[in-house]
Amino acid sequence: MAIQTGNFDNLGNSYEEGSNAAVLSAIARSAEELTAGKGWPDGVNDLLKALGRATGVSRVWIFQTIEVTDTHITQNYTFEWASSPRYKQLGMPMFSMFTNKIEREGYRETIQSRLRGEWQKIVTDKLKPGWLRDNLEVQKIKSMLTIPVMVEDQWWGTLGFDDCSRAYDWSDVEIALLKTAGYLISNAVLRDRLSAKRRQFSILKQLTDSSVWEFDFKTWQIWCSPELLHSVPVPTDNMRFSLHKALRMIHPEDRLPMLKAARKYMTIEKEGVFRFDLRLFTDCGDMRWVELIGNMRSSENGNPEQLAGILIDIRKRKREEQRLREEAVTDPLTGVTNRRLFEHRLQEFIDYSFSARKTLSLLFFDIDYFKELNDTFGHPVGDKGLCHLTEICEAQLRSNDLLARIGGDEFALILPDTTQKTAVAIGERMLRKVESTPFEYDGIEHRLTISIGVAANVGDLTSPSRMIETADAALYEAKQHGRNRLAVFTECPL
Repeated sequence: MAIQTGNFDNLGNSYEEGSNAAVLSAIARSAEELTAGKGWPDGVNDLLKALGRATGVSRVWIFQTIEVTDTHITQNYTFEWASSPRYKQLGMPMFSMFTNKIEREGYRETIQSRLRGEWQKIVTDKLKPGWLRDNLEVQKIKSMLTIPVMVEDQWWGTLGFDDCSRAYDWSDVEIALLKTAGYLISNAVLRDRLSAKRRQFSILKQLTDSSVWEFDFKTWQIWCSPELLHSVPVPTDNMRFSLHKALRMIHPEDRLPMLKAARKYMTIEKEGVFRFDLRLFTDCGDMRWVELIGNMRSSENGNPEQLAGILIDIRKRKREEQRLREEAVTDPLTGVTNRRLFEHRLQEFIDYSFSARKTLSLLFFDIDYFKELNDTFGHPVGDKGLCHLTEICEAQLRSNDLLARIGGDEFALILPDTTQKTAVAIGERMLRKVESTPFEYDGIEHRLTISIGVAANVGDLTSPSRMIETADAALYEAKQHGRNRLAVFTECPL
């Protein structure tokens, strides 16, 4: 007789009253304990003890399947009950995270059978000579029954019964009863996983506001815990929505991009973690940024069954991202656009002016004798002078104008849809306003003036560099002729 395997599709219906009563009673008691909350690991240890005493075997054990490859299998001896200390194996180095080659004679078939969820019963002296028989004889095992523990359709581990005194041939009814014990262990694993996930989620909630969600492809229903859906925390049950209603809770600008990203994940990527930032409306209409995180579970034929994960409140992160974006394009002292963004926007304005056949003007200006201001009163006063100038200029701007600090005391003003004549009028108004507005700081009163250079994108001024060169040359012209004035450079610099 070789290894005998099987499933329970065609078991006989005979049952000898009383012969399996102890096993049935042990399973019933353990089921009650496990469902009442005595789970992992105490409940499982009690189950093995009850099964061992009811069956009269020498040892009951559980191997957890760690990894299965084409050539090797790694397992760990996680639970054991032994009827006598001489049968105890738990803790031996040879059974701690041990790896076996699958190619050994008859072993691949055993592994494949367990992967399919089939039990195996073995009487050692009926095995053919080979590695498996030698292995069992070393352990003094005369007969063995193994039942795979399947968790979510995956081979999680093996429930085993070793008899070191009898060459016992297990009946179909006994196997069916003990298979029920395998289901109890599977349920205990699932309960432990759920408990671990709850602990993890509890820790996550301590670190950040979050909700759990799940989408069922069969019903097209979305389930979500309520934490992020209420503006004011209230005790309430978990919430269910249709997909249509759930989409209405997402900001209109984020719905289509989110659906496109989800479709790509489900049809092309199919693995890994799905992540998407979106704006979500609460029950009171408040909007908050959340990160949608989830992964997909598929059926054996590859069809999606469930998409589930968490929602994390990321409003703080979004505020920080916005702050960093603004810092990257904003002058930290004056708060106006910095040179980096100015050059980028100038190109955009030039492109638009040519496509729309509009005139674009550019003003370059700086504070007259700014170095003397710094040297006389110190750099803090100079910084206040720059802010003073910025406030005056911003008060004169139109909605589409763009003011930028180029560096030091140099500024640029982009005037879209503005002719050279109008740009000159704006510049002269700025000259008068700066000169007539006193600059006072910490008891110090100083008269500020500026010089301005004007350029318009006419002729060959078709690039940012040419416009900047021309406006800068005009500014130099204004300074050469006495400062506190405006100049228009009529000839393009070489």
